[in-house]
Amino acid sequence: MSTLSIILPTHNEVKSLGHVIKSWNNYLVKRSIKHEFVVCEDGSTDGTKELIILLSKKYPIKNESSVDRRGYGGGVLSGIKASKYKYLLCIDSDGQCMPDSFDIFWKNKETSDISIGIRDPRMDPIIRKAYSFLFLILHRILFISNIKDPSCPYILAKKEVYLKLVPYCSYMREGFWWGYIGAALKLRMSISQYSIKHFLRYDGSSVVYKPIKMPAIIVRNIIGLIKLRFS
Repeated sequence: MSTLSIILPTHNEVKSLGHVIKSWNNYLVKRSIKHEFVVCEDGSTDGTKELIILLSKKYPIKNESSVDRRGYGGGVLSGIKASKYKYLLCIDSDGQCMPDSFDIFWKNKETSDISIGIRDPRMDPIIRKAYSFLFLILHRILFISNIKDPSCPYILAKKEVYLKLVPYCSYMREGFWWGYIGAALKLRMSISQYSIKHFLRYDGSSVVYKPIKMPAIIVRNIIGLIKLRFS
């Protein structure tokens, strides 16, 4: 039996986390896929920590909560190390990445090193899509690829593949998946791309970096991609 660890980096998602775990659990149980949820909670203050404890009584959850903020990438890395099953699926815990599109990923899990989603259409604010488009151009120039959505937080690969890429994942502070896919391309790993149904955030909110922070974030991540490419 193939086994699956779902890694969920989580910060202040008390309104969506239960919905996400219940939906994925029901989906995987129906398909007899043995699984665990590795919830990498990151210093939440809205009751998410307490919710995880309650959900753990009902679902196969490994609680990787942290008192201090370690960032999105830090949460993902913690989940990779803590996971116990052969395949790892990394998704966000905000309800935008649901199981509707997973069948094709699981069916073709042996055909490439990594499977990544293509959000089509992408249900994010226009400003986020604009930033991503500009970074996509840079990413393609640096890594010479045809990856359509390298920042998509819907990634399936064997744990051994994730572990090979971990040493290269320190360059991108905010754009973790940009760096992850860049590293995979740098190491000439095979990558499959599949369209996924992308949802609005379950709690109805949207996440956009504050304008005053954007210049520093943009510069920092451009430098990160360049360092990764030529490291």
